[in-house]
Amino acid sequence: MTDRFAGVVVVAAGRGERFGDRGKVLAEAAGRPLLAWSLDAIARTESVREIVIVCGDHNRVEIERLIVPFAANLPILLCTGGAERQDSVRAGLGRLPEDIEVAVIHDAARPLATAAMFDDVAVAARDSVAAIAAIPVTDTIKEAEGSRVAGSIPRERLRAAQTPQAFRRDVLARALDRAEREGARFTDEAGLMGWAGHAVVLRPGAPSNLKVTVPEDMVLVDALLRHRMAEETAHVST
Repeated sequence: MTDRFAGVVVVAAGRGERFGDRGKVLAEAAGRPLLAWSLDAIARTESVREIVIVCGDHNRVEIERLIVPFAANLPILLCTGGAERQDSVRAGLGRLPEDIEVAVIHDAARPLATAAMFDDVAVAARDSVAAIAAIPVTDTIKEAEGSRVAGSIPRERLRAAQTPQAFRRDVLARALDRAEREGARFTDEAGLMGWAGHAVVLRPGAPSNLKVTVPEDMVLVDALLRHRMAEETAHVST
């Protein structure tokens, strides 16, 4: 990979009230805020040349301090998020330079995404239109009617979507604008792109690429990050 053609929008605007005043993305795992782990992975990529962090008024000051060491390697802009995730992504996308070919969207609450994942989805989106990290569903999924099981959904065709998710910047911008006009809302950008008529390529995610949702998730994320650190240290010393 010889050029840096992608920009990353890191969504970090949520309050995560179960995590206290600092919010979820500033909660610490393995000695660092969750957001710092994502920024560290992005800084190691070969495709990314700019980062936009979408934050809130409640965490902007701390995030401004946090990004100082990372901004030495990649330009980082901060912008204020909207009422919902889709609004925050639209705000962040608007701050990326117009010559960015591919926009990669990432949840700051997924601190275990790797540099390789970012590069993989970015290249796949440049070659197509859209690409997301995803993993096979391993649990048996039941369809429910009230408190009763209505049926089982074959899991062979099911995938659990993760971030990073990458899209041709201009195509994503048009889809977001259309959704805004029509009042359509989506829980992730892959759903938005499918609604807009674009095929989305699946790329390998990882079971370890967990999204922190409740404080109990931090125990496992902390352990996984410490294990990764130990493996990297051992690799360097050999």
